[in-house]
Amino acid sequence: MTLVLGERNEVIEAAGRGVVYSLLAAGLGVPSPERWTLLTTRLLPAALVIQFPEPLDDLTAELSVRLPVDLATLRDEHMKLFPPITSSDAPGYETGYRGDGIFQQTALLADIAGFYLAHGLRAGGSERERLDHIVVELEFMAVLMRKAAVALTEGRSEDAAICLDTAALFLRDHLGCWAPAYGRRIEMISDAPWYRSLGVLLAEWVDSEVAATGVAPVEIVEEPLPFDPPDDGDCGPCGVPNAGIDT
Repeated sequence: MTLVLGERNEVIEAAGRGVVYSLLAAGLGVPSPERWTLLTTRLLPAALVIQFPEPLDDLTAELSVRLPVDLATLRDEHMKLFPPITSSDAPGYETGYRGDGIFQQTALLADIAGFYLAHGLRAGGSERERLDHIVVELEFMAVLMRKAAVALTEGRSEDAAICLDTAALFLRDHLGCWAPAYGRRIEMISDAPWYRSLGVLLAEWVDSEVAATGVAPVEIVEEPLPFDPPDDGDCGPCGVPNAGIDT
């Protein structure tokens, strides 16, 4: 199928948004050889050729020169910022910022699970993580953008619209509420240039996405809740599956 110019621009936009969400997810995830290869050979080079408005263009360019020289260094920096016990300075879970009480947190996790299930995603994967973890939420947005780009390429405009509408709703109900605050806290507490730059990009990117989609987050938080989010190593405060998402 030959795309007209307008359709091609929509494909490029969806694909570009997917690259940024994937870049943020891979950059904040636990460093592994697979993520290192993905960052160095695909995501960072792709981000450099995408034309973003300021200040996003400068932020992505800055990020590309701040990646540590090797995987071992990146692992050391990640461990300092994200210790095995959840950080109270910058908790990486949405329920670390929202849901003041077990019932509210349970409702948030159930709602997040509903978003994932509606798009054919299930709990599982090699990394056992709660559904409200920043990396999992970013990966979900990346999946939606890739699905939208494929649907547009194949002429399935209604399917693409569903993915884009879901992304806007997820920004409104979840990611847009806390990810900017989380990014700013990473910038504030980290002494690693890579993670400081990632924090700035995360905050600026999610704020720009909220503005571009025209949604108003149901809640905007700036600080973590005054207690650590429940984390029993399995499913947190309720029976909602806590692992990452698979397609």
